[in-house]
Amino acid sequence: MIEKMQSGIPEATYIDPGLPEYADNPLICALPPMMSRQEVAELLKSRPAFDKSEINLPDHIRIHAIARLSTSFFQPLSTHIALELKISLMLRQGYLGRNPQNAMFKKHLNNGYERIIHKNLDAYMHDDVDSTASSMALFGVSGSGKTSTVDRILKAYPKALYHPEFNMIQIPWLKVDCPHDGTLTEFCLSFFMALDRRLGTDYLRKYGGSRKGIGYLITSAAQLANIHAIGLLVIDEFQHLDLAKGGGEKKMINFLVKLVNTIGVSVLLIGTPKALPIFAGEFRKARRSAGQGSVAWDRLKRDASWERFVDELWKYQWLKNKQPLTQAIRDKLYDLSQGVIDILIKLMCLSQARAILIGKDETITTGLLQQVYDDEFKTVHKMLSALKNGRAQDIQQYGDLVMPEIEDKLIQSFDHLIAVTENPTPTNFKETEEIDKAKKAVKMLTEMGVSPDISLPLVDDILSKCPSLSIIQLVHKATSHVTTQQLSKDKTPVPNRRNREKIQWDSLQSNDLRKLFTDNNQPLYQALKNQELIFDIRNLQGM
Repeated sequence: MIEKMQSGIPEATYIDPGLPEYADNPLICALPPMMSRQEVAELLKSRPAFDKSEINLPDHIRIHAIARLSTSFFQPLSTHIALELKISLMLRQGYLGRNPQNAMFKKHLNNGYERIIHKNLDAYMHDDVDSTASSMALFGVSGSGKTSTVDRILKAYPKALYHPEFNMIQIPWLKVDCPHDGTLTEFCLSFFMALDRRLGTDYLRKYGGSRKGIGYLITSAAQLANIHAIGLLVIDEFQHLDLAKGGGEKKMINFLVKLVNTIGVSVLLIGTPKALPIFAGEFRKARRSAGQGSVAWDRLKRDASWERFVDELWKYQWLKNKQPLTQAIRDKLYDLSQGVIDILIKLMCLSQARAILIGKDETITTGLLQQVYDDEFKTVHKMLSALKNGRAQDIQQYGDLVMPEIEDKLIQSFDHLIAVTENPTPTNFKETEEIDKAKKAVKMLTEMGVSPDISLPLVDDILSKCPSLSIIQLVHKATSHVTTQQLSKDKTPVPNRRNREKIQWDSLQSNDLRKLFTDNNQPLYQALKNQELIFDIRNLQGM
């Protein structure tokens, strides 16, 4: 059993790692056992809490339940299991050259101190120190599950372990985001902050002062990686390095290459297709970067893995009229998501919320999926279009778009629900027959995409003029009016309000300052003051 120290960092316990080359290295023996494919799948698998009785909950509560899908659903695929094997190998192989029980580890530390003194990563005291670390690049379109999968894999390893015999704290892995400006200085500061969060230290204050040069920063970071025996350094959002200016890209790559080949820390880079030129360029020149190679995660293909994923996801519906999964639905889900996991899950979430808000059949149809996609996923239309057409250049350009935030979309759904609840029917209808006719017309217009704040007064106005119209005639007249107004709006240039004739000012809204001016035969200042639109600063205390 692992006993926790007062500092909160558990003390290392050692197990048989299963291989003789690993057996005499305490940094490897302190790690959890290597996992089989089945164990990895079980580790990664995650399902949201789901109780069939929740289907009978009120609408607004069910929308809360739907949000579980975006945070708790994870279906492991073969690519995820393969990634875990690569990370396991990188971590353990990297420690082979850094065994605290032999002289090689002390030589690593001595070289590190020499580098700090000279502020140069190429400085060394011992020239026979070899590195067994390797590096790997993982890239794919946004939403393909790169970061979430790596995070789940890393959770299987302890964040820090204390080795009393060697008086050292081992950090098996550390994850740092690449800074948005792509500079090596900001990366080093982020590295110090990540260590401080992990250990409760103050390395950022000690090493990250404003007067410290870049040479001091990178050698200090490298030595801390040695002192704390960091096994794997994960750098996420690596496409940000593409924004570097003034040779910053080459400096960062050189630092990472030295970290792998000289310091002995394995490095995993994660990025979108926008980072492909970096992966295929400078970083490829690293002596050991081909150790685990580069892994390209594409969207899911229309294969058995896709079918199983959709089958599992379809089970989690909080709708009162859940229907069997048809081939038409499968085709539509793939066409709209293009196999991007994040898009698929969010599409299912928002489609369920929309079905509840419509309140008709509460079922997911191809038409509903298309409507939700058109309304809620506009920011990724171009990227998904590029994926659909297979345009590599466009995919690289749009590969790092931010996906729609499911929380914001569900909040907007609440807003829509409140609006519909507060004004379920037009308030000016007097006869029961007209009320029923208006309800049906407004509902049909809403399903056609006309918002209630437009359809309610429009139906009210049409019925007041032509009460004998049938529902079909009423809807037709309303849609014709909306279309005509939209065409007129598109063709008519927006007038310059500053050039509006004064003769029209009296027809403006009452809160318009120009109307206020025309309605008062006195200076505008006095009119504004009379309306209490000017604050009297003399009332302020201490002025």
